[in-house]
Amino acid sequence: MTDEAKPEDVKSDAKPEEVKPEVKPEAAKAEAGSPDAKPAPDAKPAPDAKPVAEPKPSVEVKAAAPAAAAKPAAPAAAAKPAEPAKPPEPLEPAKFGQFLKEHGIASERLPDSCGVETIVIAGDQLEKAMRLLRNSSEIKLDLLLTVTGVDSADTFDSVYHLWSYSHLDQLVIKVLLKKADVAEGDLPTVPSISNFWSAANWHERETYDLVGIRYTSHPYLRRILNPWDWEGHPLRRDYKQLVDALNDKNPHSMR
Repeated sequence: MTDEAKPEDVKSDAKPEEVKPEVKPEAAKAEAGSPDAKPAPDAKPAPDAKPVAEPKPSVEVKAAAPAAAAKPAAPAAAAKPAEPAKPPEPLEPAKFGQFLKEHGIASERLPDSCGVETIVIAGDQLEKAMRLLRNSSEIKLDLLLTVTGVDSADTFDSVYHLWSYSHLDQLVIKVLLKKADVAEGDLPTVPSISNFWSAANWHERETYDLVGIRYTSHPYLRRILNPWDWEGHPLRRDYKQLVDALNDKNPHSMR
């Protein structure tokens, strides 16, 4: 026999190659998705993969301090009583008021009535003022337009409207009689001016009939619109209509 070694006796120093088990794609995906799966040591990130941002530490939010207990509202101050309105300042005399003042007759100017000067005169100065206003060539208010009466809140008013043909001017005069000065059951009184203007005769009778103002020195002061035995004055604030069929109590009445 030759010294050639037999195959059985020849030992090789080379280590046999390790055989890696075959891994199916489905199993690989499952292992990658499991929480216990660890990445292979030789695995390299895909070229298109973006680095995962590290989570930022959460900011600790401190609870707001509890709001201080609301203080009870201060009680509202007691409302002060309204101060009484100041009386308006007296108006300066206008043309006719100044004229009367220069002749010693006091008057008080009121706001104009539709642009017409309006003044108040005391009852005991009425006749003197009317004579002066009518006869003066400077003023010459020679026409009496009307005499009317008004039952105001605190006064009975006798109102006169005068006109001047010569100067085409006019004036309103009022005599105010305080109700507090009139005794219960009496009528307020004003001097008659029927001796200056005859037209005042009927005007004063009408004012007496409807408002109940008595004109002293009138030649024939009696009712002119209502029957002579009519009760009350229809334009008074306190007037009450009688409650009978024809307002007739007297069988001889002409009602």
